[in-house]
Amino acid sequence: MILLFHLILLAALACLTVFQTNRSIYIRSLGLFLILASTLAFELQSDNVINLGLIIGMSVLLILGFASDYYAASLRTWYFRVDDQAIWGLIIGGFLGLFFSSSLSSLLPFIVGSLLGAMIGQIRAKGFRSFPQIGKATLGTFAGVFGMSVKLLLGIEMVYWFLLATPPQAAYSPNTSQHDFTTNSLR
Repeated sequence: MILLFHLILLAALACLTVFQTNRSIYIRSLGLFLILASTLAFELQSDNVINLGLIIGMSVLLILGFASDYYAASLRTWYFRVDDQAIWGLIIGGFLGLFFSSSLSSLLPFIVGSLLGAMIGQIRAKGFRSFPQIGKATLGTFAGVFGMSVKLLLGIEMVYWFLLATPPQAAYSPNTSQHDFTTNSLR
């Protein structure tokens, strides 16, 4: 049973990374809700006393992650007027900057690559209007991705708390049904 919870947690982390360009904040934060739901289900089905501190702590982290993503998304779309292509440009430019950072041994190529990628993505999406507008959109993209990163880090923290609260013997409890594959069960 504990392996099922671990698979749900991996799926939740995948949701936090894959659904970042979706317009709905509930879809973007689906991973946080999955982590909290799996923690609640595990605590309710366990024989031990329910760890209320874990549930409250996970709920606070969910609220913080949801708020950071909401703030980053609203800042990105309403104030900075950033397009989705700018976000993809930032990601692609960051990866290209990582290739050059090995030769210069600093993070400057990563940051410059991310900013140039966001600028190129914004110009490609809406065309060139003015330098202040492009600079504003580029910084907005950077701020939006920062908010998404905070949400992802809070999701990883939630998974860490779940794994820390899970007793190691729960995975190998004698009550769980294990199939012995060494015997021939078709006889």
